[in-house]
Amino acid sequence: MGRPREHDVTTRERLLAAAARLSADEGWEAVSVRRVAEQAGTTTRAVYSLFGSKQGLEEALHTAMFERLRELLRHAPRTDDPRADLLALRHAYRTWATERPERYAALMRFTGPRAAPRSREGVDLAHAASADLRQAIARCAEAGLLAEDDVETLTIRWRAVAHGLAEFENHGVLTEGDEAWRSVFTALIDCSQPAGHAH
Repeated sequence: MGRPREHDVTTRERLLAAAARLSADEGWEAVSVRRVAEQAGTTTRAVYSLFGSKQGLEEALHTAMFERLRELLRHAPRTDDPRADLLALRHAYRTWATERPERYAALMRFTGPRAAPRSREGVDLAHAASADLRQAIARCAEAGLLAEDDVETLTIRWRAVAHGLAEFENHGVLTEGDEAWRSVFTALIDCSQPAGHAH
């Protein structure tokens, strides 16, 4: 049986998965090109050919995660009810954050003042995903369901709450699944309504 091709899509996916697992278990500093290649069942040559370097591998992990989020957001419903559409976005965020917990854990290196390097493509995808959420929140504001000056604040709160829910679910602390996400985000939307508004 011959050696499997080293530069195909399957190998790339195995390498990303191995890097995410190592990072989630031991931290990114413990990740090396050799260890990633060994866990993926390939050679260091495949890593360098596909990603160029350890940093390139990390940037690709970031980009792949936000490609997935954009894909999920594109399939989110768009109806005449902006509140229902915004609430439905929880499905995209929950799927994204919990379907591959090790990748989501690795993604946390890209947040905050000491964020790891990201590719231009990855940055653009992350900004686009935030813009998708912001647009859904802005639709609620335009419909009078939210105070218009709260759009940016609520966007940040939404992301923060989603992160907290995902972390707890991924660690087995949160066991109610989608019901917890639905109730928490319903409360977040409703508490942001303008004074005197009742849904």
